[in-house]
Amino acid sequence: MVNLGPALLSDLRRPWLWKGSAISAALALGLTGMLLVAGTSEAGADSPGLSALLLEAVIPLVLTVSAVFGSFSFTADYRAGSFNRRVLLFQRRPAFLGRALSTAAAALFGGAVIGLAFGFSAAVLKVAGALSPLLVLAFAGTAVMGALWGFALGSLLRNHLVSLFAVPLSVALPGLLPDLSEPVTTFFFPVLAADWAKQAAVNIPASGAFCGAAGWLVLVTAAAFTVFVKRDLA
Repeated sequence: MVNLGPALLSDLRRPWLWKGSAISAALALGLTGMLLVAGTSEAGADSPGLSALLLEAVIPLVLTVSAVFGSFSFTADYRAGSFNRRVLLFQRRPAFLGRALSTAAAALFGGAVIGLAFGFSAAVLKVAGALSPLLVLAFAGTAVMGALWGFALGSLLRNHLVSLFAVPLSVALPGLLPDLSEPVTTFFFPVLAADWAKQAAVNIPASGAFCGAAGWLVLVTAAAFTVFVKRDLA
């Protein structure tokens, strides 16, 4: 693992890492802006509960976009063959962990930007109060969780096109299941991550949801890491 530092630094210097993060943030910001405009124009900025409704809609959006970014962080280079060259240079474990950490760092930055933009826009439109650091933290944490989830699934699927559909589906799956399965879906990763973010944004402790989402991430990332170390790269 002595190569982890160089592998991480090399990954952080990749232009496409930050370009991908910027594109993901821009996409999320564009969709968020549409939701803000639609919500304020239809219900009125002073409608009670509008801030909570917008937050409930935007958080899953950020989670989904970040998950796609995370999956592409692996599959794009894997498809081009450049990730295999990184394995030859740094070995498998450092290459995988370095890419995962750099993806999380880029998602953290992108999520913070989205949180700042959302909080500032909501304050200007008088949908919510003053911009809160907790709101920015909630968005940044959501983006990191989504990116790591997508990265792990992308490394397991290893297919750019399949990941484009499978990763968002994995985030949207709890909402697609019948209502009878609601007690079960509350333990799914996307539900736990969104619950933590929505509560953290308004300063409500949500350690249970956070630990549940973190547990899912550890489990999936560990499985992806094990498969990557043992599986043929071809």
